[in-house]
Amino acid sequence: MVDASVVWRRRYQRYAHLALATWLGVVFYSPVGESARALLVTRVVVFPLLVVSGLLLWKRPALERRLRG
Repeated sequence: MVDASVVWRRRYQRYAHLALATWLGVVFYSPVGESARALLVTRVVVFPLLVVSGLLLWKRPALERRLRG
């Protein structure tokens, strides 16, 4: 049986991942992308967080099984 806290954690992680992806789309497909500050924030903060959150959404159960032994 799946614990309710696991379901909520995954749901909020998915929302965060979608918010980061939305920011990435806004920067690439709107005039906001012309700002040097927006590009810097996207390259240094948003994109690495998007990659990590995507990997955790994808491989977290396998990682937790491996860490438990």
